Amino acid sequence: MVSDRLRVRLEQREAVLRLLDRRRAETGDPNLGRGMETKILDLEMTDLVSAVAAEENAERALVPRVDPHRADE
Repeated sequence: MVSDRLRVRLEQREAVLRLLDRRRAETGDPNLGRGMETKILDLEMTDLVSAVAAEENAERALVPRVDPHRADE
């Protein structure tokens, strides 16, 4: 199921981000893994934007189009 895959993916990425935070604290290097962190966040934001757009398109498809210039008789 899609939601199960999404949950697992987010849990895995959360684990990576937590590991990066822990390693940064251990090493004192605030930039450790910054590229990986940025990539993860960019991928998730892109996915979120796509999901919102798809949902909005689906909602628009359900709403009947009404011509405001057409008079009802």
